[in-house]
Amino acid sequence: MRIRFLGTGASGGTPGAARSGRRESSALVDAGSVALIDVTRDFREQARDVEMVGAALITHAHRDASGGLPALRGWWRERASDLLPVYASPQTIAALRARYRRLDHCEFVAVRPGQRRRLGALAVTPLTVPHAREPHYPTFAWKVAAGGRTAVYASDVARLTPRLRRFSGGANLLVIDGAMWRRRLFSHLTIDAELPRLCEWRVDRILLTQIGSTAPPHEELARAVAALCPRAAPAYDRLEVRV
Repeated sequence: MRIRFLGTGASGGTPGAARSGRRESSALVDAGSVALIDVTRDFREQARDVEMVGAALITHAHRDASGGLPALRGWWRERASDLLPVYASPQTIAALRARYRRLDHCEFVAVRPGQRRRLGALAVTPLTVPHAREPHYPTFAWKVAAGGRTAVYASDVARLTPRLRRFSGGANLLVIDGAMWRRRLFSHLTIDAELPRLCEWRVDRILLTQIGSTAPPHEELARAVAALCPRAAPAYDRLEVRV
């Protein structure tokens, strides 16, 4: 199983060459079957790194996670005649239908926390995590598994919970919210404060995404993260890892 990071930045992206010119956070999971996690407002640019997908997994209805669905329409229609399965919570699906008029390229599939779905070679399972204060914007972390390997993608997390720790237990890779550095925001982790705790979790490797403008330049960030947890590192756009 391979994961390619299409974007690793915060909402609106995190510009600046030293910060790798990060686009809004999204990832492509490929195990023969290909799943796109989140469809961002940067999708037109990110699509240059995407050949084909079999399904999309949406974490939540905020625009940085789903605002590229309209742009996805033309891209998808050039490649397929059927509908693209889009997996999300019922509340997320309702919010997207209310926001966008033309979603006739999407086949929405409502999933509930803990409900495991098979997408070809991939098995995917969502977990609700704290993020948005609005009750109609629940947020998922997604667990993806194939060939005995497991990754957890939790890009938007307000605080660490015992449920997320159990959900991530035994994972080969945990991708997690690295939005804030030495500052606090109610909807995201302050990752320098949380990394020592995260390093105690039973996961092989930790990569940060959703990296915001409070973080130092990438090389400095990488050194600081490694000092806090040797198994952790900041991801960057177009990074590809084998899980």
